Amino acid sequence: MLEFAPIELEHKPEFDAFSGRCEGRVTEHSFASLYAWAPRFKTELCRKGDFLYLRTQTPQTVFLMPMGAGDLSDALDEMEADAKRLSIPFQMRGLTQEMVRRVEAARPDRYVFTERRDQADYLYAVSDLRDLSGRGYHAKRNFIARFESQYAGRWQYEDITKGNLNDVWAFQDKWCRKNDCASSITLQEESTAIAMLLYNLDALDAFGGLLRVDGAVTAFTVGSMIGRDTLDVNIEKADYDVVGSYPMINRAFVRRRCEELSYVNREEDMGLEGLRRAKLSYRPVEIILKYDAALREV
Repeated sequence: MLEFAPIELEHKPEFDAFSGRCEGRVTEHSFASLYAWAPRFKTELCRKGDFLYLRTQTPQTVFLMPMGAGDLSDALDEMEADAKRLSIPFQMRGLTQEMVRRVEAARPDRYVFTERRDQADYLYAVSDLRDLSGRGYHAKRNFIARFESQYAGRWQYEDITKGNLNDVWAFQDKWCRKNDCASSITLQEESTAIAMLLYNLDALDAFGGLLRVDGAVTAFTVGSMIGRDTLDVNIEKADYDVVGSYPMINRAFVRRRCEELSYVNREEDMGLEGLRRAKLSYRPVEIILKYDAALREV
């Protein structure tokens, strides 16, 4: 029997030990991301035998791919038994194509897999986001040039520290008032996730950067590691009225934090058309497709 507990900061070392054995650069292997969104998705985990199991609510209870090097067929049996105990349909989400292959090999023809494009992760080469070279990044370079010209001598980039954390949160509060977070459950949940990140940076081994214009914060971002070579951008916010803030904070953060890394995962687009266009405009080297899995009806 699997005995799940809500994900807590104390689980991070154990999570890292399991995720470090996994191939792939997906957000499901980002402890910071799972922890930050735990109030929304009620994320839980369970260590049993050779596997670490995770389940969330979306709002129905679903499982993530178990992490571990044991017999996957046994792990699938454990999760199916847990679903039966809870009297819910067995479902997994966030499976990559490689995970689908492994599940199908362990239990041939037992599951139906459904592609979820809105859950796909966007993976970028660090060199692309750092240099913005080539015709494909012409518009990004223009926005940055305009920002640097308009605010010459008036802007600066800083790492997020305890000393400027209140300034970041003040910007988030201002952003929320400007974008009417009070009327959007989604934006309220996002604000909670941001707070979970900002006030636990050290414990999460996360790090952030901010952009100021005339001393006021106009953008900030927070990231954490997936494996040894990939930065997961957990959050990024900027003032749309300060033209060029988004590409500036994006480039500055990568230049500051990704010198020895190979990839940046900027997470999913949630099916939002504008967000999808923005993520595609940065020319990902891979769109990591995700799949749901459910028991095949017999």
